[in-house]
This record gives sequence, structure tokens and C-alpha cells, in this order.
Amino acid sequence: MAEVSRWMRRDTTGPATGGTARRVWQVARVSLAALWVVWAVASWWTAPRQTDQAQARADLAAGRIQSYQWADKWSDTSGFSWNDQAVLRSWGSDGPLLVWTTSGARVHYTIVETDPEPDAASLTRDLGAAGIGQGDPTGVLLSLASRSGVLIMVSLAILYFGPTPATGTRWFWFWLLVGVPLGFGFVYWLVRERPWASPAVSDVRRWYAGVAIAFVTTLGGSLLAYGLHRILGEWLIPSALFG
Repeated sequence: MAEVSRWMRRDTTGPATGGTARRVWQVARVSLAALWVVWAVASWWTAPRQTDQAQARADLAAGRIQSYQWADKWSDTSGFSWNDQAVLRSWGSDGPLLVWTTSGARVHYTIVETDPEPDAASLTRDLGAAGIGQGDPTGVLLSLASRSGVLIMVSLAILYFGPTPATGTRWFWFWLLVGVPLGFGFVYWLVRERPWASPAVSDVRRWYAGVAIAFVTTLGGSLLAYGLHRILGEWLIPSALFG
């Protein structure tokens, strides 16, 4: 606890790092930025997209369905934090949520009407007749979420063990790293931070600025994503990305 308290009180007035440390940080920045781009594109590609029962039958007829699962609903999660993950609740039930994967690790879902016609039973029978097995279609999403968790842990380790930040306190960057949606705080940290610089203490942003930025960007980002979703549609802006 004493070590944590000292870390919370650490200022950003330490000496500039040497040339070697600067080069290491620059290489780390480029590598982490590239990994974030890969994660962001893959997350967008595999994000669950809502469609209809007609699409499910069309995918089935075309032989595009790789696996499927019935579930009660998606778990209650914000869906907008970059370490959130799409999780099915009571998966393996009789619906009404049908989730399936197609080639290329695309995930789709739809609400299947069970009354008055037994659509769920009919779909299950047709899927079984096509030789398609059941399985958790969101496994790839959990894998991607774990990758974002690795990026978060690496960035926090650099923040803690690395050189003293120059443009914000460690707590300022902590809140941006974990609180700004979709990892954009992580990207801003990579672009903005220069630990070898020595700005005036008055120019250093404190922890409460990080909390405020994380709150505002989460709220504003959700509204922006919802608006773009309404304009561009589910395929380009999946609703799973913002709740």
C-alpha cells in the first residue's frame, strides 16, 4: 500500500530520459499502435451484427453457416469500452436469440419468433439436417477481448515501470487508458506522451482531468456511434460496439 501511495503522489518533474530510453519508447509506440490497429479492425469485422430470420435461412441455404447457438439474450454490458466483450446469457437454451457464424468469422444474430409458428424448432431441425453443429459462436470475440486486455496490461506496465510521463501524471494517463472507449485513450497516449521532455509543472494534466475526459468521451462517443449507426446502418456501425 505504501508503494501504491508513493506512485499516486509521483510528480512529472523528473529528469529527461536518455537516448536509449527514447529509442525504446519510440519502438514500443509503433509496435503497440500497430497491434491496436489490428485489434480494432478485427473487432469491427467480428462484431455481432443484428439481422433477420430470412438472412439466417439464406446463409443456411448457401452453406455459409459454420456454427450456431441459441441463447436467451446478450449479457448486460456497455459494449463501448474497448475491453468489453459480447457474451451470451443462458446460451444453449431454446432461444429466442439465434447466433451464428459465417465464413470469415462474421457473427450474426436475430430474434426468432416462437409463437404462433415453431420457427425455432424448424430452424434447429434444418441446421441439424445440414450437418451444422452447435457451439459458442462468440468464442472469437472473447479471444479478441483478451487481446485488448493484453494491450491494456502492457500499457499500464509501461506507465508504472517506465519513465515519468511528461504531459500528464500517471493517474491522468491511467484513466485515459482504461476509460476512453475503443482504446482511443491508448492511441492518444502513444501519440502525445513524450517522457523525455520536461514541461513546466503547471502544464501537466492531473488525474481529475483524466476522469473528466474519460466520462465526456464515453458519453459523446456513445451518442456519436448511435447517430452514425442510424445513418450508416448495422453493417458499418454494429450496435454491439456501443451497447
